[in-house]
Amino acid sequence: MANKNKLLSIGDMAKLTQASIQSLRYYEQINLLEPAYVDPHSGYRYYSFDQKCLIEVIQICVGLDIPLRKLVEFMGEDETVNFYDILEHGKEIAEEKLSSIQRGLKFIDELRHNINAVSEFQKDGSIYMREMEKKYLCIIPCKKPISDIKPFEIVRTVLKLHYDVDDYAKLFHYGLVDIGILSVHSSDDVKHFMFTELPEHIASSTTATIMTIPAGNYFCTQSEERQIEKAPHIFSGYLKGSNDFLAIETDIFTHKYKINKLVNELRVVIS
Repeated sequence: MANKNKLLSIGDMAKLTQASIQSLRYYEQINLLEPAYVDPHSGYRYYSFDQKCLIEVIQICVGLDIPLRKLVEFMGEDETVNFYDILEHGKEIAEEKLSSIQRGLKFIDELRHNINAVSEFQKDGSIYMREMEKKYLCIIPCKKPISDIKPFEIVRTVLKLHYDVDDYAKLFHYGLVDIGILSVHSSDDVKHFMFTELPEHIASSTTATIMTIPAGNYFCTQSEERQIEKAPHIFSGYLKGSNDFLAIETDIFTHKYKINKLVNELRVVIS
C-alpha cells in the first residue's frame, strides 16, 4: 500500500501546478497521467511530487495548441519526453496560426476596401464610374439561360471541372475573389460565361481557360436583380455606339448587407 503521507492529493497537485482538478482527471482519461495511487475505498487520486514535471510539459503543449493525444508520440518507453521535438512542433503550429491570422487580416482589409468602394456609389439604378484592376477569370461557357443560373452553381461548376476541393479552397487564402457571369459582346455575337477570379500566379499555371480582363475605368450599376442581359440597354448612353464590350456581373458586399438578398454590381468596359 502506498504511503499517502508522501504523496500529494489531486487538490494539492492542482494548486501546485495551477492545473484544474478537471484537467488532471482528463489527463488520466487519455492515459497521459496516471495517479501514483488511487485509494480503493474513496477513489481519491494521489500524485508524487515528481509527476509535477510531466504536468508542466502537458501545460506547455496546451499553450502551444499541440493536441494532448499527440503528446504520446513524443514520449519514450523509458518515461522520457523529447522536449525539443515538442517545441519544434509547437513552432510549426504557431507559424501556421500566424499565417492564417495574416490571411484573415488581408481579407478583412480587402473586404473593407471593397465595401467602401461600392457603397460610395450605392444609389438605386444610378450609373457610376469605378476604377478596376486587371483580373484573371477562369471561364466556362453557360449551357443554359443566365436567368436559371444560381450563384452556388457557378462555384460548383468551376469546382467540378477545374479544381479539387483543396485547391479551390486555397483561392480564398489570397483574398476576395469575384464570382459571377461574364458576357462578351461583339458586332455579330454575344457569348456568356460563368467565371471565378484567380490570383495571377494560379492563372498562369492552370490548364483552365483564362480570360484576362483589362484594368481601367468601368461603368457600373447596382441592383438586387440580375441585369447582365440588359447591359446594352442600361449602358447605351455610355458605350458610344460600340458593339464590342465586356459585361461582368458579380455579387458584392455593402455596408448594410442583406443576408437573404444578394446585391449585384454590373460592370461594362469597351473592349
